[in-house]
Amino acid sequence: MEKVASDKGYCPLELSAATEKVVVDGNRRKYVQLGRSLRFYGGTTSATEVGCNLRCKFCFSDKPVWKPKKTGKLYSPQQVFDGLAKNARKYGHKLISASASEGTIGREHLFELLDLVEQSEFIYILETNGMTLGADPAYCQQLAKYKRLHVRVSIKGATPDEYFDLTGARPDSYWLPYEAMRNLIDAGVSCNACIMASFSSDEGIEDVKKNLSKVHHGILKSLEVESITLFPKVQERLEKHGLKPTRAKRLGSWRKAV
Repeated sequence: MEKVASDKGYCPLELSAATEKVVVDGNRRKYVQLGRSLRFYGGTTSATEVGCNLRCKFCFSDKPVWKPKKTGKLYSPQQVFDGLAKNARKYGHKLISASASEGTIGREHLFELLDLVEQSEFIYILETNGMTLGADPAYCQQLAKYKRLHVRVSIKGATPDEYFDLTGARPDSYWLPYEAMRNLIDAGVSCNACIMASFSSDEGIEDVKKNLSKVHHGILKSLEVESITLFPKVQERLEKHGLKPTRAKRLGSWRKAV
């Protein structure tokens, strides 16, 4: 995987540190809500986190990403777990997660939450863009002690330039999710990769698969290829930036964009 040096764009790691100062206080982190049912993985319960280290122009999340200072409330790991567990038990879900922002922000909070999950009947899905985990192998080693954890690493686009167009982040940070997968696998953490492919060509998606196979060929068995959903605010943001998806979903129905 060729690294691309660049002086354009923001640094996701610096944005992560700045965001943490806004959405984390000790072991508490900001959330909008603590337990809603989602259809993913056959049914899961998810909390809505506040604070991300990317600014994806296609992101479905609104205020949790774009206005973290004015959004959500601080909750302890116990409060978050209790909210997730209550909804999950009500609907018979075995999988719990947090979404709409970046899951690795607030390390102390996350570890204490995972400690609670370890004592429960649930599996926690850590949703991440891989920026922090790609830059910090020690973080992945710390996650390795949790056996009721699965990490889902999302790759944004098929090339560094496409990634920059979609996120505004430095093109060289495109490779951090690949490094995150390498670090997680080396640490023995259950994980899989997904690619947000709504703006990628078929050839670009194949290149992503080739790059992932260089990390570990087995990754491809669980690779998810996902498309954005054109919620009104998402479509408005895309039009503002002159972006047109090649693949998209319209509120539950998939279509090939034309």
